[in-house]
Amino acid sequence: MNLKFGQPDNSVIQLAYVVADIEASIHHYHQRMAVGPWQLRGPFTTTSALYHGKPVALSLSIAHAFAGHTMIELIQQHDELPSVYTDTIKTTGYGFHHWGVSCTDFDAKILSLHHEGKAPVFEDKTAIGTRVAYVDFRDSMGGFVEYIEMNEGAEARYTTMYARALTWDKSELIMRV
Repeated sequence: MNLKFGQPDNSVIQLAYVVADIEASIHHYHQRMAVGPWQLRGPFTTTSALYHGKPVALSLSIAHAFAGHTMIELIQQHDELPSVYTDTIKTTGYGFHHWGVSCTDFDAKILSLHHEGKAPVFEDKTAIGTRVAYVDFRDSMGGFVEYIEMNEGAEARYTTMYARALTWDKSELIMRV
């Protein structure tokens, strides 16, 4: 099944990067690769995040834009609390962090990962109520995989962002949400 923004379900829909300065990074992506428009949220504090099963209140800014059918995500953590983001920054520096994979059956995907011995190291619920879970595949794949619950709200949000990228007149680079 293809999602409304063109990617098949249960496939990579997103490439994500941790950055030191999210607004500067947005401008670099636009200048170097014409990626935009960007939707920027933050700084905000997570309210339901779990890191290794324990609650964590991270201060984050997150930006999204589409390049073709693939979403680019930029993440800036504003504090130094332990997280999947600071783990990457400490071990390999800023740059690539994870692939985002869509899951219409999120619970089944997480259960199957548990059966493989791969428990999520980070879990959260987005502002629109979509659940996400990061699984550490750095040893075999060089990054995390974020499993994204592809519910009606998430698909509608991503489809709107994709359509906006197709018709973008370059007048507004950053849209704050």
